[in-house]
Amino acid sequence: MRKWSGFVAILVMSCMFLSGCGHETFYRDPDSPAASHVPPATADTSGMDFTFSDKDLSGEYSETQSTPVTSLTSTDTITKAGTYVFTGEIKDTMITVAAGDQDKVYLVLDNVTLSNSQGPAIYIQSADKVFITLKDGTENTISDGNAYTVTDGDSTLDGAIFSKADLTVNGKGTLRLNGNNKHGIVSKDDLVVTVGVLDVTAKNVALNGKDCVKMSGASGTIIAGSDGIRSDNDTDAARGYVYIEDCNLKITAGNDGIQAETVLKLGGDNQIEVKTGGGSSASLRYSTESYKGFKAGSDVLISGGTYKIDSQDDCIHSNNTVSISGGTFTLASGDDGIHGDTDLSVSGGKISISKSYEGLEASRLLISGGTIDLIASDDGLNAAGGNDSSGMGGRPGQGGFSASSGSIIISGGYTLVNASGDGIDSNGTIEVSGGVTLVSGPTNNGNGAFDYDGTATVTGGVLIALGSSGMAQGFSSAENQGAIYVAFTAQSGNTSFALCDDAGKVVASFTPAKAYQSVAITAPGIQSGESYTIVVGGTVSGCDENGYAQNTTISGGTTLGSLTMSSNLYGSSGGMGGPGSMGGGPGGRPGRPGW
Repeated sequence: MRKWSGFVAILVMSCMFLSGCGHETFYRDPDSPAASHVPPATADTSGMDFTFSDKDLSGEYSETQSTPVTSLTSTDTITKAGTYVFTGEIKDTMITVAAGDQDKVYLVLDNVTLSNSQGPAIYIQSADKVFITLKDGTENTISDGNAYTVTDGDSTLDGAIFSKADLTVNGKGTLRLNGNNKHGIVSKDDLVVTVGVLDVTAKNVALNGKDCVKMSGASGTIIAGSDGIRSDNDTDAARGYVYIEDCNLKITAGNDGIQAETVLKLGGDNQIEVKTGGGSSASLRYSTESYKGFKAGSDVLISGGTYKIDSQDDCIHSNNTVSISGGTFTLASGDDGIHGDTDLSVSGGKISISKSYEGLEASRLLISGGTIDLIASDDGLNAAGGNDSSGMGGRPGQGGFSASSGSIIISGGYTLVNASGDGIDSNGTIEVSGGVTLVSGPTNNGNGAFDYDGTATVTGGVLIALGSSGMAQGFSSAENQGAIYVAFTAQSGNTSFALCDDAGKVVASFTPAKAYQSVAITAPGIQSGESYTIVVGGTVSGCDENGYAQNTTISGGTTLGSLTMSSNLYGSSGGMGGPGSMGGGPGGRPGRPGW
């Protein structure tokens, strides 16, 4: 849990080079039973359209049925359906579309340089739908003016391309767009982008679609003074969403990288790099502004792609649920790595968080698959009730949950936590039924590697939490296998830890990055009635890069002590206590044995 009683050092080590291994073996997700729990409560997306029409994707048009626009004045207006081809330099002119509600209008740009110093370069006043198509292989540039004199009744014209109708930008050409006044592209309905290359520089928002923003197959660079990509319909639960697939984008934003008022959905083979608010090294600002990488008012749903986010605030944030089922993530945050006010579910993918205040945070945190490697200056995995006041419009930063509830449910995956605060912290309960979870916890006694307010139960899987002993806890109940908590003399960081059975075989091992003097451990090889020893500093055969292995051998090292399991629990505890002392058996405060 978040604590404010002392200085929290920000850990800068981004990877662990660990000793004590005979050789390295990359771990694959174990086959383990799923935890019995209610799945994440995601939003109803049945009213959202995550598809693209053939016309959206094709960018094709008939030259024989098109109308070349050879001359254009600032007063010219397109009033009917058709295909209009523009070429060459067009200065101080606004292309205006005022067609009928049933009309589809195609604007083809063929090596166009279009600028309007008095207002938008393209203004779509009315139509059923407008397509801005970039002819294959062409280079096109669109710019608006620094200040507008053009007005249209009560409409606020504030984008280099401004549309009141559904708008698609497609074709295999290149478009360089300069939003000098405020925004780059604005659609008051849907905005669909399937263009070959789109480079946008905007004073405020680069791409804004009120009802939705959908992108497929687009590449380019987005530089925005405020948000990079945004959909902001807050009156219709089936609108205000963003969907991006198979895009290659680099986004630099003064505020949020990608923001959806409702659902943000990412999939396919995206390659997206985002930097917000100056990045994770910038001083965290306490204001109504937001500086998140990906943000959604309802849900963030990610099924694939590669993402690199360096954000002043949360890298990935949802006011409801974050669900990650695939993808590769390289994250650095000035606050949380990934945050969901309600649920955060990881069922696949590879997540690496090199810097965060808290690594993964939600009211309910569910890990059922994938690999996670995180560094946190406070808690690694944190579950609590309420929200962190860092949502769609609240202040960013190190806010705390308000209610004393929450749950962490681990049923699979491979999770490596390096935390200066609590390694695993639940204001409510912890359930472990599968997977491998390794914690290099705090070195100060004001935090614990394993911490909870309610209960901590285990029915399967492996968990090894090493850290200080002042506030550490063990499991409160165990079925199918045993769980051990014990404190001992302090060991240096990068010193291997191994629990061995009475035949000397390693039940489970781990080499933490930091010093430790207690362990909470569970593994299938721990059983009631059996005896075990703890060996530190030995060489474990067949371990992976984190010193993790099961059912293997060890050579050398120092034996700290032995214990016998009279039940499935040894040294479980639910409260605070001090470090144990060297001795021949259980010691320290009741329920927290020490050697």
